[in-house]
Amino acid sequence: MKYCLNCDWSVSVSDGFTPQERSKEALEHHVETGHAVDSSETVVRPDVPSLAASTLVADLLESHDGS
Repeated sequence: MKYCLNCDWSVSVSDGFTPQERSKEALEHHVETGHAVDSSETVVRPDVPSLAASTLVADLLESHDGS
């Protein structure tokens, strides 16, 4: 499966595309939108855990200032 990290776009084996066609579709989506596309061996889109923005920012700041 190829899926967009910025929107709900995806293409998978179940859509009837060959691996080459999926790659072409992903490239076309990136060129048209500028979105990042990732790949997974799963049939469904991976579930990314949600984080509070404040937690993410705090983690980034801690690693930046050496704390």
